[in-house]
Amino acid sequence: MKHFLRIAIALPFFSLAQITSNKTTFIIPKKATVNVADIKEDFFTTIQCTEKPVPGGFPQKQPINTVNQNQGGTLKTAATMATLSPIYLGKNFIGNPYNNSTPNDNDLAISNNCKIISVSNTIIYFHDCVKDSAQGLVSLSAFAAPLGSFSSAFDPKVAYDPVADRFALTFLNGFTPTTSSIVVAFSQTNDPKGLWNFYALPGNPYNNNLWTDYPMISFSQKEVFITVNLLTPGGTWQTSFSESIIWQINKSNGYNGLPLTTQVHNNIKYAGNNLRNICPVKGGSTLYGPRSYFLSNRNFGMSSDTVFLVDLSDTINAPGQTLTVKMLKTPRKYSMAPDAKQAGGQTFATNDARVLGAFYENNKIQYVHNTQDSTTLLCAVYHGVIGSVSSATPSIVGYVINHPIEDFGYPNISYAGSSASDNTSIINFDHTATTVNAGLSAIKSDGTGNYSPRLNIKNGTTYVDVLSGTQERWGDYTGSQRKYNEIDKTWVNGYYGYFNGGRKHATWIAEIGLNFILTDVKQTKAETSMNVYPNPVSDFVHINFDVTESDVLSFVLYDITGKEVKTMLREFIKPGKQMFSFSMEPLAKGVYFLKISSSKQEFVSQKIVKD
Repeated sequence: MKHFLRIAIALPFFSLAQITSNKTTFIIPKKATVNVADIKEDFFTTIQCTEKPVPGGFPQKQPINTVNQNQGGTLKTAATMATLSPIYLGKNFIGNPYNNSTPNDNDLAISNNCKIISVSNTIIYFHDCVKDSAQGLVSLSAFAAPLGSFSSAFDPKVAYDPVADRFALTFLNGFTPTTSSIVVAFSQTNDPKGLWNFYALPGNPYNNNLWTDYPMISFSQKEVFITVNLLTPGGTWQTSFSESIIWQINKSNGYNGLPLTTQVHNNIKYAGNNLRNICPVKGGSTLYGPRSYFLSNRNFGMSSDTVFLVDLSDTINAPGQTLTVKMLKTPRKYSMAPDAKQAGGQTFATNDARVLGAFYENNKIQYVHNTQDSTTLLCAVYHGVIGSVSSATPSIVGYVINHPIEDFGYPNISYAGSSASDNTSIINFDHTATTVNAGLSAIKSDGTGNYSPRLNIKNGTTYVDVLSGTQERWGDYTGSQRKYNEIDKTWVNGYYGYFNGGRKHATWIAEIGLNFILTDVKQTKAETSMNVYPNPVSDFVHINFDVTESDVLSFVLYDITGKEVKTMLREFIKPGKQMFSFSMEPLAKGVYFLKISSSKQEFVSQKIVKD
């Protein structure tokens, strides 16, 4: 199916910045050191209420005012939607399994040496993408068992620090002011199966009868930021909101196991109202600082154009450190999305329109969240771009990515560009419909309203039916991270419906490339000894490689898009050193790959350039 896009032009509408917050310093001692490799006994215990979610007490979601939402914008049709080159699916596989826990809140981090941590409620999944193999599972409760007894463990988030080559992982514990804490773990090395230093931040930091909900995490060059909501006990997460706060933490102390120096920013207001669901803005191509940015919006608005840009000027306790808030107005309005549809009469809750992911690059912030599309009235992805971020007058523009029959929800975004003039991003999101089982998709943007064709990463094998009634939880977020030492690769994870003794859900993990990736290639010794010459080539090309045992080999040529060009040869080959040659003369100029495969192994040449 084709998908549509609506676009709004940028207007320089902003408000004067307001300096409105308090800050408090906390020193947090290390609580424990844990070696993941030593975790042997893990019962993966969970308890789940199977009743449908309790209504939040906010106004019922209604169709938005189409005229108001589209005001100031123009319409792009399907014919002009896919103007960019496609993106490609690399390695992809099932990750965290269903563990009697809903929603499946997905997040992901990947190191430069290709070690993946995928988290969901309530499981940490480890994967080595060089070996292309799973490295085991650990429950959140077993991971942090040395911290003491837990009343619960939920809402995990994970991030990779490319400057220190380390990981940080956080999750929450407890639903009351006396039990609430924020567990933060820092890896001592780049091996996620090794040693971690554990800390427990107070979930009721001001001793004013509040508890902590919904964490988000990001790194700067010297610090890690964790944003959370503080709630009053006894109500729903919608109606019990008190305020959102920012934990600013010295990350090097965490890696070294020293007491954490932290600063908490609270009372973050605009026009006397507390900002809600503050999202930290991550670095695009690398980590930035000391200046850091955060975003918020009016996520429960039936139709809203407001975005709040929070600007934190410096590191912890730096002289003259300020936190300012600017209100921006986007001509492309957003609203709370409706429940997403499944087969079997089931639906997914989409919660609200809070900012779910954002990055900073080239003095721009690109961000994403849920919205309702004004034409289809389905759940869609809102993609915002803030320009001239560091200036006194930032600009803002918004786009809506939708589909005629599918609901898109819970997007995330990462930078995928390579220069100061390249604002390419990868946006991933969950999808569902009455005729399409819940799965994961991605799309490429250039940051100016142009997009690639949608990449359907994975459709589920069944609809999801875990809770009683017809409404299910769709997870509260998906994961996305640029692989910092491979600039054309982004790794994502999201929601996936599958049948396992019932209509359950799990995590799907995928590598997305800007350039063609052969997804079914197995790394072998033969690949490393494969030699292509001359390269570039205008006529005959020669490929040297080794064969370890007799077998029938197929030689298939692909173009840069992954399209099979020609099966060049299929023949029985004896062991030993081989040279395969063929003429490139009949081919158009461009980039090609040769895949050599047998029943036991497959390997691919480097790029063959026809000039």
